[in-house]
Amino acid sequence: MIISIPPLLAALLAAIATIFVIATSALLTGWRAVRRSARAASAIRIVELRLTESEAALAACNARLAELLAERERERAIPARPGLRQAVALSRHGASTDELVDTCRIGQNEARLIQMLYGNRGTPASGTDAGVH
Repeated sequence: MIISIPPLLAALLAAIATIFVIATSALLTGWRAVRRSARAASAIRIVELRLTESEAALAACNARLAELLAERERERAIPARPGLRQAVALSRHGASTDELVDTCRIGQNEARLIQMLYGNRGTPASGTDAGVH
């Protein structure tokens, strides 16, 4: 005996098989998309970490630049006259007011001012300045 399948049943089985193939294909495509998105999310986290590190490094560079600019401005504040520059340098190395006057050819008041602004705090004052406040 030969079993015959009615044409309508055959069409229904073909439709079910096609739906199964399409559903399987869609599931595989979705699974691949999930894997790709997980890899992309991981890459984004790495980029975010690197960006945070870069921002921290940039902030450190900005702080250092601000320090250097401030130092440059302080250096520019030193008087332009060679005698005054020399007096500032000598005062930083502990020279007395009398030494500044004699060596740099500046006045007593200029020498006192330079010592107040740039002098070593631990250096004792010369005998002639001791009473001046």
